[in-house]
Amino acid sequence: MAKFRKQFQVGIGLAAVLLIFIGSGCNSSESVQKDTAIGVAARITVFYPEHFEDSINDIFTQTKWAADSNLIRFEENLPQSDPGYYEALFEFELHSFSQMEEEDISTGNNLRSAPLVWILDPKGKFEDLTQSSQKNTEHPKVILKDTTINQIECTWISNVWSFPQIVLIIHDTHSSGENLNSLWFQSNQQILLHLTKRFELQNTQTNKTGNHHPCLVQNRYSDSISGAIEANYSIKPVLSAELKLVSKANDFLWLRQETNNYHSNVMFQFIPMTDSMLNQKNVRNELTKKYLRTAEGTWAEISESGQFPIRQWQVKGIYGTEYWMSGWQTELNTNRRGPFLRRLLRDEANHRYIAVDGFIFAPNQPRNRLMRELEIMVSQCSLSQ
Repeated sequence: MAKFRKQFQVGIGLAAVLLIFIGSGCNSSESVQKDTAIGVAARITVFYPEHFEDSINDIFTQTKWAADSNLIRFEENLPQSDPGYYEALFEFELHSFSQMEEEDISTGNNLRSAPLVWILDPKGKFEDLTQSSQKNTEHPKVILKDTTINQIECTWISNVWSFPQIVLIIHDTHSSGENLNSLWFQSNQQILLHLTKRFELQNTQTNKTGNHHPCLVQNRYSDSISGAIEANYSIKPVLSAELKLVSKANDFLWLRQETNNYHSNVMFQFIPMTDSMLNQKNVRNELTKKYLRTAEGTWAEISESGQFPIRQWQVKGIYGTEYWMSGWQTELNTNRRGPFLRRLLRDEANHRYIAVDGFIFAPNQPRNRLMRELEIMVSQCSLSQ
């Protein structure tokens, strides 16, 4: 990784980087705001009744959960038929009801206060949570979705035991839990995971210091960087404090987290509205060629190999039609590569397009947490009003 880091050369000077700077004291241990993360991206904490002890592993270890096809574990030479070839959209942490108030050793909070919680509730022990609503509280509980899926009642609720939080209560209304089995989860996982993921991405909350998400480590440093970016570029990013500013230019920003095992990156590209957006692959490749060149004179480009399919789609967002693209990027003439996710939105007020881009390089490492963190940051970036 050190070699990889040294190879990347940015085509702007250090002085340009320093044009964005954080307020004094942001790196001081005495003044840094406490990290706000209360959980892990792409992790669901599952609670189940004690009499499910024998069946819970059958449900959550033998059920083949939906995979993110961009997270290919090709470096380990796994065949495509191997369950580990693709990574699941979520990982599951299993606990009985008796453990709900136990301390999570990673956060110090009660286990039930995790950002994403599923409750298998065949006998309606938690039915009161779906009936009442706290109206006169600072963070009221809100029922987000209440539906019945193949005779199983599923209710997504926000802010039950912590804030912000998403809780899914799964209640078998026609038996004592016999219908809550691996087959039911296997058959209905698409809607369960789709809605849970949608609510997870939208779990960002705004306060006086900025936009925060419970699965991102955020503190005074990330708030300061976000504030400086908003002041200079008229966008409101949602950033992890683990990302550090690498470089900037009039049309480009790059933030990065690097460890011995992986690096995670967020890029912002600012494109005049007069430029053609017909081929986003070319637009991105030109950007990486300009700013992510290596010492050998090569750069990272989108891979068009059949092994790493490119996906492009459109969604209706608050700023009109958004253009999304995902796939893999490859550093030319090397074996370094990794998945990326790109979102393009239209900024009418400033006559430009804004592309928000997240990508990682994590050989032989689990990627779903890293990619979900990036997806949160990419999807929650907004325009400064």
